[in-house]
Amino acid sequence: MIEYSELLKITKDLTVLYVEDERPVPFVNRLERIFKTVILAENGIDGYDKYLNSSVDLVLTDYLMPEANGLHLIKSIRAVDRKTPIILITGYIESEFLIEAINLGVTQFVTKPIIVANLLNAIEIAVSQVVLENLAQKTQQQELELLRYREKYHFTQQELAFLKELKIIKNDFSFMRINTINEGNNDNGLWCLDIHYQPLDILSGDSYSVRELDTGKIIVFIIDAMGKGLSASVTSILTTSFVNHLIDEAIVKNDFDLKRFLKLYTDFIAKELLSEEIICASFIYMDINAQKMYISMFSMPPLLVLKQNGQVLQIKSNNLPIMKYYISCVVDTHDMTDFAKILIYSDGLTESSCDNGQNLYQEYLLRDFIASPFKNDLYQLFNEKVKTPNDDVTFIFLNRFNYTDSIVNTFEIDSTLQDVQNITCEVERYLQQLNVNEQCSALFINSFSEIIMNAYEHGSLKLDLEMKNELSMKGTYESYLLEKQKEVDKKITVNLTLVHSNSAVVEPKDFLVATITDEGDGFDISRLNTLNVDNHFLCGRGIKVAKNTADALIYNKVGNQAVLIKTLIKD
Repeated sequence: MIEYSELLKITKDLTVLYVEDERPVPFVNRLERIFKTVILAENGIDGYDKYLNSSVDLVLTDYLMPEANGLHLIKSIRAVDRKTPIILITGYIESEFLIEAINLGVTQFVTKPIIVANLLNAIEIAVSQVVLENLAQKTQQQELELLRYREKYHFTQQELAFLKELKIIKNDFSFMRINTINEGNNDNGLWCLDIHYQPLDILSGDSYSVRELDTGKIIVFIIDAMGKGLSASVTSILTTSFVNHLIDEAIVKNDFDLKRFLKLYTDFIAKELLSEEIICASFIYMDINAQKMYISMFSMPPLLVLKQNGQVLQIKSNNLPIMKYYISCVVDTHDMTDFAKILIYSDGLTESSCDNGQNLYQEYLLRDFIASPFKNDLYQLFNEKVKTPNDDVTFIFLNRFNYTDSIVNTFEIDSTLQDVQNITCEVERYLQQLNVNEQCSALFINSFSEIIMNAYEHGSLKLDLEMKNELSMKGTYESYLLEKQKEVDKKITVNLTLVHSNSAVVEPKDFLVATITDEGDGFDISRLNTLNVDNHFLCGRGIKVAKNTADALIYNKVGNQAVLIKTLIKD
């Protein structure tokens, strides 16, 4: 028989329902010393009601009670619960009665008059199974919690790895235009650059960087380390990190030579490759000032170019893939004078299976590229055909805007909230005059209002991100602006340029280009790359929203001029 102290260890956290019309006080006191909670009921009806409304681990019931006896109670409980142990206290020991009680699911019997030792033994037998089940459930819960913790830990590590990968990747033109030496010269037009990067897994074999070597000189590279998983990802990260290191050195020394750069990189990476590993990569060096493009492509898909006359070039790779024991480094030169747009991409774009199950996307790419004025247009066309890519998808989209013979409206406003609101209404009226679709107009106005407010707040009033966040949290943001603007006499200039494209290969389109220039000191555009959507700063989000609702949003290097471009959809 179990020791009393050992029994208490088992029952100390349990609840007992004691059903008896005549409850001896000493007996109730004993139960209260044994169990954590004792619930009392006077008969079967009262007992069943309290059973339904309580969390009960053990039922202890007398047989003879008014209104409903112990067997009625047991029958009611067993109709909804076959597991909770029930001890029946009775003076009846006839065989038929015992058989009926056993058939109803009684766990133990205690005969009257009650002998304490027998009661304790019956309780110990009855609750042992409950304790074991509770222990098993607790163990299972602990294992689930441990599993959840491990999953959370691994997910966190994967997130950190991906954030590290994104930190290694560099894009000097995330929110910035490609500046040229002759900014006012329309011969080079306005070059926009945008990137789509969609890894299949957290650790990706694809990577890229876009760097500004000097004014009007940029280098773009995309790497596709062949294979899947960790090995390809490590090679990709090594490449991106080392290439950016070489570029940083070249920028500091103001000395970049593509052939020397490629030799340094390939010598480095060859030592790190496994025998069976290969790397596909595109290195594109563009001198926008001289209108020259230098390419070295290692078994990558053809680079696509659309000329201003509608002609399409497919520039094929001029090198074998990068391997441990053999590497060639041919560099070819192309004239960019009449280039309208360029697409550089990895094979994940072309080799993804379309949802129709019959074609690869490569059959549609050329047509979609020609039809797409911007990166988002191409991605939308791709996404319509390929919902789930088979591989990492990376592409870099460059396009050039020429302003020749475009219609320009110029406005100059004071740096006040009222003038900012007035110019926004003026732009909205202009869109109505052009019969622009209501949804398209709303998206453009949303972007425009964010950027004009940014020029007013950060440019004219010199309100920095931290201060704006603090004022917003305190609820004094607008009152501060109204007081601060009284001290400022700076102007904001808005140029609205209506650009009409007469392409020979696609349907003509109209674009509205809003150039917003303030007289402030500008701001550090690179900070926008560090502001995540869920960042605790309220500032910077508006600019990201504006970029997402426009076709292009690019700043000059100083940060005091923004160019907002939107394709107009007319009613």
